[in-house]
Amino acid sequence: MAFPLTPLVVTIEILVGGVWMDITADVYLRNKIQITWGKQDQASRANTTKCPLTLNNGRSRVNPAVVGRYSRRNPRSDLFGLIGRNTRLRIQVTTPAGVVTTAFDGFVSSWPVKWDVDAVPGAEEQDVWVSIQANGIRRRLEQGSKAAPDAMRRHVLKSGALLYWPLIDGEDARQGSEVIRGAQPFRAVGEAGSFYQGQPNWGRGSLAPWLEPVVELPDETIGRLSAYVPPQTLTGWSIDHCFSGGGLGYGNQFEIWDNGPRLDSDNQVQWTITTNITAGAIRLLITNRGETSSSTSFVVNYAPADLLNGALHQIRLRTSDNGAGGTAWEVYYDGAQVANGTHPLPHRPVRNLTYRWGTVEGGGIPTDAMGLGHITYWGPNPPAAATTWQAAQGHARELAGRRIERLCAEQGVPLAVTGNLDQTPQMGPQKPGTFLELVDSAAEVDGGTVHESRSTAGFAYRTRASKYNQGV
Repeated sequence: MAFPLTPLVVTIEILVGGVWMDITADVYLRNKIQITWGKQDQASRANTTKCPLTLNNGRSRVNPAVVGRYSRRNPRSDLFGLIGRNTRLRIQVTTPAGVVTTAFDGFVSSWPVKWDVDAVPGAEEQDVWVSIQANGIRRRLEQGSKAAPDAMRRHVLKSGALLYWPLIDGEDARQGSEVIRGAQPFRAVGEAGSFYQGQPNWGRGSLAPWLEPVVELPDETIGRLSAYVPPQTLTGWSIDHCFSGGGLGYGNQFEIWDNGPRLDSDNQVQWTITTNITAGAIRLLITNRGETSSSTSFVVNYAPADLLNGALHQIRLRTSDNGAGGTAWEVYYDGAQVANGTHPLPHRPVRNLTYRWGTVEGGGIPTDAMGLGHITYWGPNPPAAATTWQAAQGHARELAGRRIERLCAEQGVPLAVTGNLDQTPQMGPQKPGTFLELVDSAAEVDGGTVHESRSTAGFAYRTRASKYNQGV
């Protein structure tokens, strides 16, 4: 017979040590299982799902050898050290036809123990219980009000960079921290060695309105930023950096030194990317340095029409072992490859990075400030340059549904979709905000609905178009 004549089989489980454990026998039935889900009281968005339960905390019916099984700090419990804040709990329902459906999947934030004060003193079994409330994933994500990283920083941190200097350290900073491994920061010294000559303005530079403030290389100064790179064994590497402002082109150059021994018989290679206002070009120079001599090859002179427009730009240098004892290299500008070639010396990882502004190739002292940030050291398999450039642009013109999909993937939140994400409108650049703020704003642009999934501890999204022409 079908439900309700044949009752449904309800199974309640918690995730312990990566394994689902059935605790149904310890769930009291004196309080009905009630799952509150979706929008309530004409709310503008779906509320977090709630499911209160009462657990027997006397002698367990699941494990009769244990009393106080759900007391977190009970060392005699078989769950000691295994349950706590955000323990996952799910409720599954088996139909008379044998179909198993997940009715709830969420997290238990606390395990408060209660007992009956009127219990008979000395009784063998007293009424002791734990009143828990499991919630959907939104409650966890709502904790704290700290804004998420901007789109560029979020992309780099989720894409496996080896080292990353975002240079967003704030106006009180004295150096630019490396945020992945805690490697050496970028420090500033003047070209003549004076600490006060050519000091940058930390926290005052701007790359774009949707990106966090970066370091400003001030006008009327010369200087350099430098950082040591810890040695690693690599078959390839890429270096990215972003810049903006009218100060670029006054001989600014980014020097990338490999870890060669700098002998006449075994040179160290210096890769130099320059921006030159006179030529309006990006240049790549490769210098082989020995003990007593050096030689420089001028290999790239790319003159994009928009280089001097003062807007955000990004350059990537990518190298790899070419399999014949030499080094293959590629240069990317704003996500597109603009030059490539080979160099005869062996490929080696990076040892040092130095960014110089003023009085170098191109000559002159800058009359305008520029912003510099998001210096990233990737291994042999970086994300596509076009993908990183899209992140630097704040994913402008991204479809609202695809933005929700990407944000959930970056956050590690499962997403179920009803409708076609490609039938959602485009959005502007993604500004800094919390994960939920960004997701809710994308849903608002589309007119769709974000809610917690019934079948997993994640989100579900229903597009606006999928709501059209529904049956009654």
